[in-house]
Amino acid sequence: MRVMKHLLVVFCIFLFPFSAFAVDITDNLSISGTATTVYQWLKMTKGYADDLTETKKKDRGTAALDFNISFRPIENGEFFLRASFAKRDGLKAVSPFVLSPYADDLFSDLKNINGHSRDHLLELWYAHKFELKKDMSIKITAGIIDSTAFIDDNNYAGDELSQFMNEALVHNPLANLPSYDAGVAVEFEWDKFHLRLVGMRSKNEIERKYNWLGAQMGYKLETSIGEGNYRVYGYTTNKRFENWDADSYRELKGIGISFDQQIIKDILGAFLRAGWQSSKAVVDYNKMYSFGLNLNGSVWGRKDDEIGIGYAYLKSPSKNEELKHSQVFEGYVKFKLFSYKSLSSDITFDYQYIRDKARDGDNTKAGNIYGVRLNFNF
Repeated sequence: MRVMKHLLVVFCIFLFPFSAFAVDITDNLSISGTATTVYQWLKMTKGYADDLTETKKKDRGTAALDFNISFRPIENGEFFLRASFAKRDGLKAVSPFVLSPYADDLFSDLKNINGHSRDHLLELWYAHKFELKKDMSIKITAGIIDSTAFIDDNNYAGDELSQFMNEALVHNPLANLPSYDAGVAVEFEWDKFHLRLVGMRSKNEIERKYNWLGAQMGYKLETSIGEGNYRVYGYTTNKRFENWDADSYRELKGIGISFDQQIIKDILGAFLRAGWQSSKAVVDYNKMYSFGLNLNGSVWGRKDDEIGIGYAYLKSPSKNEELKHSQVFEGYVKFKLFSYKSLSSDITFDYQYIRDKARDGDNTKAGNIYGVRLNFNF
Protein backbone atom coordinates (compact mmCIF):
# COMPACT_ATOMS: atom_id res chain seq x y z
CA MET A 1 0.00 0.00 0.00
CA ARG A 2 2.92 2.35 0.60
CA VAL A 3 3.99 1.83 -3.02
CA MET A 4 0.45 2.62 -4.18
CA LYS A 5 0.51 5.83 -2.13
CA HIS A 6 3.75 6.96 -3.71
CA LEU A 7 2.51 6.17 -7.21
CA LEU A 8 -0.62 8.24 -6.63
CA VAL A 9 1.47 11.18 -5.45
CA VAL A 10 3.62 10.93 -8.58
CA PHE A 11 0.48 10.90 -10.74
CA CYS A 12 -0.76 14.08 -9.08
CA ILE A 13 2.57 15.90 -9.31
CA PHE A 14 3.18 15.18 -12.97
CA LEU A 15 -0.34 15.18 -14.39
CA PHE A 16 -1.87 18.13 -12.55
CA PRO A 17 0.18 20.86 -14.33
CA PHE A 18 -0.98 19.59 -17.73
CA SER A 19 -4.52 18.68 -16.83
CA ALA A 20 -5.89 22.13 -17.58
CA PHE A 21 -5.16 21.50 -21.26
CA ALA A 22 -5.24 17.71 -21.58
CA VAL A 23 -8.11 16.21 -19.66
CA ASP A 24 -8.59 13.68 -22.48
CA ILE A 25 -5.07 12.27 -22.76
CA THR A 26 -6.16 9.83 -25.47
CA ASP A 27 -9.51 8.62 -26.76
CA ASN A 28 -9.47 5.99 -24.00
CA LEU A 29 -7.69 7.75 -21.12
CA SER A 30 -8.81 10.87 -19.25
CA ILE A 31 -8.06 12.60 -15.98
CA SER A 32 -10.09 15.05 -13.92
CA GLY A 33 -10.26 16.46 -10.44
CA THR A 34 -10.85 19.35 -8.10
CA ALA A 35 -8.53 21.34 -5.85
CA THR A 36 -10.56 22.80 -2.99
CA THR A 37 -9.72 25.22 -0.19
CA VAL A 38 -12.24 25.82 2.61
CA TYR A 39 -12.22 28.11 5.64
CA GLN A 40 -15.01 28.16 8.25
CA TRP A 41 -15.74 30.31 11.31
CA LEU A 42 -17.92 29.03 14.17
CA LYS A 43 -19.63 31.31 16.67
CA MET A 44 -21.69 29.58 19.36
CA THR A 45 -25.02 31.07 20.43
CA LYS A 46 -25.69 28.37 23.06
CA GLY A 47 -23.16 26.08 24.70
CA TYR A 48 -19.45 26.14 24.01
CA ALA A 49 -17.26 25.39 21.05
CA ASP A 50 -14.74 23.73 23.35
CA ASP A 51 -15.89 22.24 26.66
CA LEU A 52 -12.34 22.25 28.01
CA THR A 53 -11.68 25.96 27.61
CA GLU A 54 -15.31 27.11 27.31
CA THR A 55 -14.60 29.03 24.11
CA LYS A 56 -17.43 30.52 22.06
CA LYS A 57 -15.53 30.73 18.78
CA LYS A 58 -13.53 28.41 16.53
CA ASP A 59 -12.12 28.79 13.03
CA ARG A 60 -10.25 26.31 10.86
CA GLY A 61 -9.20 25.80 7.24
CA THR A 62 -8.41 22.85 5.02
CA ALA A 63 -7.25 22.10 1.48
CA ALA A 64 -7.87 18.99 -0.58
CA LEU A 65 -7.08 17.59 -4.02
CA ASP A 66 -9.43 15.00 -5.54
CA PHE A 67 -7.93 13.22 -8.51
CA ASN A 68 -9.63 10.84 -10.97
CA ILE A 69 -8.27 8.61 -13.73
CA SER A 70 -10.62 6.92 -16.20
CA PHE A 71 -9.44 4.30 -18.71
CA ARG A 72 -11.88 2.86 -21.26
CA PRO A 73 -10.16 -0.05 -23.05
CA ILE A 74 -13.37 -1.02 -24.86
CA GLU A 75 -16.53 0.82 -25.79
CA ASN A 76 -18.66 -0.28 -22.82
CA GLY A 77 -15.92 -0.95 -20.26
CA GLU A 78 -14.21 1.44 -17.85
CA PHE A 79 -11.46 1.22 -15.23
CA PHE A 80 -11.68 4.06 -12.70
CA LEU A 81 -9.35 5.27 -9.95
CA ARG A 82 -10.06 8.07 -7.50
CA ALA A 83 -7.60 9.36 -4.93
CA SER A 84 -7.73 12.29 -2.51
CA PHE A 85 -5.07 14.22 -0.60
CA ALA A 86 -5.90 16.73 2.13
CA LYS A 87 -4.16 19.16 4.44
CA ARG A 88 -5.72 19.38 7.93
CA ASP A 89 -9.26 18.47 9.01
CA GLY A 90 -10.79 21.91 9.05
CA LEU A 91 -13.63 22.83 11.38
CA LYS A 92 -15.09 19.29 11.36
CA ALA A 93 -12.27 18.21 13.71
CA VAL A 94 -13.31 20.66 16.46
CA SER A 95 -17.02 21.16 15.82
CA PRO A 96 -19.17 20.36 18.91
CA PHE A 97 -22.14 19.28 16.77
CA VAL A 98 -23.17 15.73 15.86
CA LEU A 99 -23.44 16.61 12.15
CA SER A 100 -20.29 17.67 10.35
CA PRO A 101 -20.37 21.23 8.97
CA TYR A 102 -18.23 20.07 6.01
CA ALA A 103 -18.92 16.64 4.55
CA ASP A 104 -15.79 16.22 2.42
CA ASP A 105 -13.18 13.55 3.20
CA LEU A 106 -10.26 15.34 4.86
CA PHE A 107 -6.85 14.49 6.35
CA SER A 108 -7.93 12.05 9.09
CA ASP A 109 -10.57 10.45 6.86
CA LEU A 110 -7.91 9.58 4.29
CA LYS A 111 -5.67 7.65 6.70
CA ASN A 112 -6.27 3.91 7.25
CA ILE A 113 -9.54 4.22 5.36
CA ASN A 114 -12.29 2.19 7.05
CA GLY A 115 -9.71 0.46 9.21
CA HIS A 116 -7.66 -0.79 6.26
CA SER A 117 -3.94 -0.15 5.82
CA ARG A 118 -4.78 2.07 2.85
CA ASP A 119 -4.32 5.83 2.56
CA HIS A 120 -5.74 8.24 -0.03
CA LEU A 121 -7.11 5.62 -2.45
CA LEU A 122 -10.90 6.04 -2.38
CA GLU A 123 -12.21 4.17 -5.40
CA LEU A 124 -10.78 1.54 -7.74
CA TRP A 125 -13.29 -0.34 -9.86
CA TYR A 126 -14.19 -1.76 -13.24
CA ALA A 127 -17.62 -1.19 -14.81
CA HIS A 128 -19.14 -2.85 -17.84
CA LYS A 129 -22.36 -1.86 -19.56
CA PHE A 130 -24.48 -4.41 -21.44
CA GLU A 131 -26.86 -2.96 -24.03
CA LEU A 132 -30.00 -5.14 -24.01
CA LYS A 133 -31.95 -3.18 -26.59
CA LYS A 134 -32.74 0.42 -27.43
CA ASP A 135 -33.02 2.48 -24.21
CA MET A 136 -32.44 -0.60 -22.04
CA SER A 137 -29.16 -1.61 -20.40
CA ILE A 138 -27.51 -3.26 -17.41
CA LYS A 139 -24.29 -1.90 -15.91
CA ILE A 140 -22.19 -3.83 -13.38
CA THR A 141 -19.53 -2.12 -11.25
CA ALA A 142 -17.18 -4.09 -8.98
CA GLY A 143 -14.20 -3.15 -6.82
CA ILE A 144 -13.65 -0.46 -4.20
CA ILE A 145 -16.78 1.63 -4.64
CA ASP A 146 -18.81 4.43 -3.06
CA SER A 147 -22.50 3.66 -2.44
CA THR A 148 -23.42 7.37 -2.58
CA ALA A 149 -22.79 7.25 -6.33
CA PHE A 150 -25.79 4.92 -6.68
CA ILE A 151 -28.13 5.51 -3.71
CA ASP A 152 -29.76 8.77 -2.48
CA ASP A 153 -28.43 10.93 -5.34
CA ASN A 154 -30.00 14.36 -5.83
CA ASN A 155 -29.42 17.05 -8.46
CA TYR A 156 -29.61 19.95 -6.00
CA ALA A 157 -28.22 18.43 -2.79
CA GLY A 158 -25.59 15.78 -3.38
CA ASP A 159 -22.14 17.33 -3.82
CA GLU A 160 -20.23 18.89 -0.92
CA LEU A 161 -17.71 20.44 -3.32
CA SER A 162 -20.20 22.48 -5.33
CA GLN A 163 -23.47 22.60 -3.36
CA PHE A 164 -24.33 22.34 0.36
CA MET A 165 -21.49 21.64 2.79
CA ASN A 166 -23.28 20.25 5.87
CA GLU A 167 -23.59 16.45 5.79
CA ALA A 168 -27.32 16.64 6.60
CA LEU A 169 -27.95 18.28 3.20
CA VAL A 170 -25.45 16.30 1.11
CA HIS A 171 -26.98 12.86 1.78
CA ASN A 172 -29.37 11.21 4.20
CA PRO A 173 -27.23 10.61 7.34
CA LEU A 174 -29.61 7.88 8.49
CA ALA A 175 -28.79 5.59 5.57
CA ASN A 176 -25.26 4.96 6.84
CA LEU A 177 -24.14 4.90 3.19
CA PRO A 178 -20.76 3.11 3.12
CA SER A 179 -17.94 4.47 1.01
CA TYR A 180 -14.56 3.26 -0.21
CA ASP A 181 -14.97 -0.44 0.52
CA ALA A 182 -15.29 -3.60 -1.53
CA GLY A 183 -18.64 -3.97 -3.22
CA VAL A 184 -20.72 -4.60 -6.32
CA ALA A 185 -23.36 -2.38 -7.91
CA VAL A 186 -25.86 -3.41 -10.58
CA GLU A 187 -27.76 -0.70 -12.48
CA PHE A 188 -30.72 -1.46 -14.74
CA GLU A 189 -31.98 1.40 -16.92
CA TRP A 190 -35.02 1.37 -19.15
CA ASP A 191 -35.76 4.72 -20.77
CA LYS A 192 -36.55 7.02 -17.81
CA PHE A 193 -36.71 4.29 -15.18
CA HIS A 194 -33.80 2.89 -13.17
CA LEU A 195 -33.25 0.16 -10.62
CA ARG A 196 -30.00 -0.05 -8.66
CA LEU A 197 -28.72 -2.74 -6.30
CA VAL A 198 -25.60 -2.20 -4.18
CA GLY A 199 -23.85 -4.63 -1.85
CA MET A 200 -20.81 -3.70 0.26
CA ARG A 201 -18.78 -4.96 3.19
CA SER A 202 -17.66 -2.27 5.63
CA LYS A 203 -16.92 -1.49 9.29
CA ASN A 204 -18.91 0.35 11.92
CA GLU A 205 -17.56 2.79 14.49
CA ILE A 206 -16.46 -0.01 16.82
CA GLU A 207 -14.41 -1.61 14.04
CA ARG A 208 -16.81 -4.51 13.53
CA LYS A 209 -17.29 -5.74 9.96
CA TYR A 210 -20.81 -5.94 8.57
CA ASN A 211 -22.57 -6.35 5.21
CA TRP A 212 -24.66 -3.50 3.76
CA LEU A 213 -27.28 -3.92 1.02
CA GLY A 214 -29.21 -1.13 -0.64
CA ALA A 215 -31.74 -0.87 -3.48
CA GLN A 216 -33.13 2.19 -5.26
CA MET A 217 -35.87 2.72 -7.84
CA GLY A 218 -36.07 5.99 -9.70
CA TYR A 219 -37.99 7.71 -12.47
CA LYS A 220 -37.15 10.81 -14.50
CA LEU A 221 -40.22 12.90 -15.21
CA GLU A 222 -40.08 15.47 -18.01
CA THR A 223 -42.83 18.09 -18.15
CA SER A 224 -43.32 21.59 -19.52
CA ILE A 225 -41.98 23.12 -16.29
CA GLY A 226 -38.79 21.07 -16.43
CA GLU A 227 -37.17 17.82 -15.34
CA GLY A 228 -37.90 15.98 -12.12
CA ASN A 229 -36.26 12.94 -10.54
CA TYR A 230 -38.09 10.75 -8.02
CA ARG A 231 -36.23 8.05 -6.10
CA VAL A 232 -37.26 5.55 -3.41
CA TYR A 233 -34.71 3.35 -1.69
CA GLY A 234 -34.25 0.89 1.15
CA TYR A 235 -31.23 -0.54 2.95
CA THR A 236 -30.31 -3.14 5.52
CA THR A 237 -27.27 -4.65 7.15
CA ASN A 238 -26.78 -8.15 8.46
CA LYS A 239 -26.95 -8.79 12.22
CA ARG A 240 -23.38 -7.66 12.76
CA PHE A 241 -24.16 -4.01 13.36
CA GLU A 242 -23.94 -2.41 16.79
CA ASN A 243 -26.76 -2.83 19.34
CA TRP A 244 -27.75 -0.60 22.26
CA ASP A 245 -27.11 -3.67 24.35
CA ALA A 246 -23.34 -4.16 24.27
CA ASP A 247 -23.70 -7.93 24.68
CA SER A 248 -25.44 -8.47 21.35
CA TYR A 249 -25.73 -7.08 17.82
CA ARG A 250 -28.64 -6.06 15.61
CA GLU A 251 -29.17 -5.15 11.99
CA LEU A 252 -29.63 -1.59 10.75
CA LYS A 253 -32.44 -1.09 8.24
CA GLY A 254 -34.50 1.74 6.84
CA ILE A 255 -36.11 3.46 3.86
CA GLY A 256 -35.78 6.86 2.23
CA ILE A 257 -36.85 9.11 -0.63
CA SER A 258 -34.89 11.69 -2.62
CA PHE A 259 -36.77 14.00 -5.00
CA ASP A 260 -35.66 16.94 -7.11
CA GLN A 261 -37.89 18.91 -9.45
CA GLN A 262 -37.50 21.98 -11.62
CA ILE A 263 -40.23 24.50 -10.82
CA ILE A 264 -39.24 27.07 -13.45
CA LYS A 265 -37.28 25.36 -16.21
CA ASP A 266 -33.51 25.93 -15.94
CA ILE A 267 -34.08 28.68 -13.35
CA LEU A 268 -35.65 27.43 -10.10
CA GLY A 269 -35.61 23.94 -8.64
CA ALA A 270 -36.60 22.27 -5.38
CA PHE A 271 -35.56 19.12 -3.52
CA LEU A 272 -37.01 16.94 -0.78
CA ARG A 273 -35.53 14.11 1.25
CA ALA A 274 -37.05 11.97 3.98
CA GLY A 275 -35.87 8.88 5.80
CA TRP A 276 -36.70 6.43 8.57
CA GLN A 277 -34.67 3.65 10.14
CA SER A 278 -35.08 1.10 12.90
CA SER A 279 -33.76 2.23 16.26
CA LYS A 280 -32.89 -1.29 17.41
CA ALA A 281 -29.28 -0.64 16.40
CA VAL A 282 -27.25 2.22 17.86
CA VAL A 283 -28.02 5.37 15.84
CA ASP A 284 -27.88 9.11 16.39
CA TYR A 285 -31.19 9.60 14.53
CA ASN A 286 -34.10 7.45 13.40
CA LYS A 287 -36.20 9.97 11.42
CA MET A 288 -35.26 12.86 9.14
CA TYR A 289 -36.50 15.18 6.45
CA SER A 290 -34.87 17.97 4.47
CA PHE A 291 -35.96 20.31 1.72
CA GLY A 292 -34.73 23.37 -0.13
CA LEU A 293 -34.50 25.48 -3.28
CA ASN A 294 -31.91 26.10 -5.99
CA LEU A 295 -31.87 29.33 -8.01
CA ASN A 296 -29.82 29.50 -11.19
CA GLY A 297 -27.73 32.61 -11.90
CA SER A 298 -29.32 33.10 -15.32
CA VAL A 299 -31.76 35.32 -13.42
CA TRP A 300 -28.97 37.93 -13.16
CA GLY A 301 -27.30 36.99 -16.46
CA ARG A 302 -24.71 34.48 -15.14
CA LYS A 303 -25.95 30.92 -15.78
CA ASP A 304 -22.96 29.32 -14.01
CA ASP A 305 -23.77 31.01 -10.67
CA GLU A 306 -26.32 29.62 -8.23
CA ILE A 307 -27.98 30.12 -4.87
CA GLY A 308 -29.07 27.25 -2.64
CA ILE A 309 -31.04 27.23 0.61
CA GLY A 310 -31.93 24.15 2.64
CA TYR A 311 -33.31 22.96 5.97
CA ALA A 312 -32.91 19.58 7.68
CA TYR A 313 -34.56 18.12 10.79
CA LEU A 314 -33.27 14.90 12.35
CA LYS A 315 -35.00 13.21 15.31
CA SER A 316 -33.22 10.92 17.75
CA PRO A 317 -34.75 7.69 19.11
CA SER A 318 -35.89 7.60 22.73
CA LYS A 319 -33.02 5.21 23.52
CA ASN A 320 -30.61 8.06 22.88
CA GLU A 321 -30.51 9.58 26.35
CA GLU A 322 -28.43 12.61 25.35
CA LEU A 323 -29.72 13.95 22.03
CA LYS A 324 -33.36 14.82 21.26
CA HIS A 325 -33.09 16.23 17.75
CA SER A 326 -30.91 18.32 15.45
CA GLN A 327 -31.76 21.12 13.06
CA VAL A 328 -29.68 22.55 10.23
CA PHE A 329 -30.30 25.58 8.07
CA GLU A 330 -27.84 26.34 5.29
CA GLY A 331 -27.66 28.88 2.52
CA TYR A 332 -24.95 29.46 -0.05
CA VAL A 333 -24.20 31.56 -3.11
CA LYS A 334 -21.70 30.30 -5.68
CA PHE A 335 -20.00 32.49 -8.29
CA LYS A 336 -18.13 31.25 -11.36
CA LEU A 337 -14.73 32.97 -11.43
CA PHE A 338 -13.43 31.86 -14.82
CA SER A 339 -13.46 29.06 -17.37
CA TYR A 340 -10.64 28.41 -19.82
CA LYS A 341 -10.65 25.25 -21.92
CA SER A 342 -10.99 22.45 -19.36
CA LEU A 343 -9.97 24.53 -16.34
CA SER A 344 -12.60 26.39 -14.31
CA SER A 345 -12.89 27.99 -10.90
CA ASP A 346 -15.71 29.03 -8.57
CA ILE A 347 -16.07 30.53 -5.12
CA THR A 348 -18.85 29.84 -2.62
CA PHE A 349 -19.94 31.88 0.39
CA ASP A 350 -21.78 29.68 2.87
CA TYR A 351 -23.81 30.17 6.05
CA GLN A 352 -25.04 27.46 8.43
CA TYR A 353 -27.08 27.47 11.61
CA ILE A 354 -26.88 24.20 13.58
CA ARG A 355 -28.77 23.29 16.74
CA ASP A 356 -28.43 20.05 18.72
CA LYS A 357 -31.34 19.89 21.19
CA ALA A 358 -30.34 17.84 24.23
CA ARG A 359 -32.81 15.90 26.40
CA ASP A 360 -31.25 17.86 29.21
CA GLY A 361 -31.89 21.39 27.99
CA ASP A 362 -28.78 22.70 29.72
CA ASN A 363 -26.61 20.73 27.27
CA THR A 364 -28.25 22.06 24.11
CA LYS A 365 -25.77 23.52 21.61
CA ALA A 366 -26.38 25.99 18.81
CA GLY A 367 -24.20 28.15 16.63
CA ASN A 368 -23.59 30.01 13.38
CA ILE A 369 -20.97 28.87 10.88
CA TYR A 370 -19.68 31.14 8.15
CA GLY A 371 -17.63 29.60 5.37
CA VAL A 372 -15.88 30.26 2.08
CA ARG A 373 -14.97 27.56 -0.45
CA LEU A 374 -12.68 28.02 -3.46
CA ASN A 375 -12.59 25.39 -6.20
CA PHE A 376 -10.31 24.81 -9.17
CA ASN A 377 -11.79 22.14 -11.44
CA PHE A 378 -9.95 20.38 -14.22
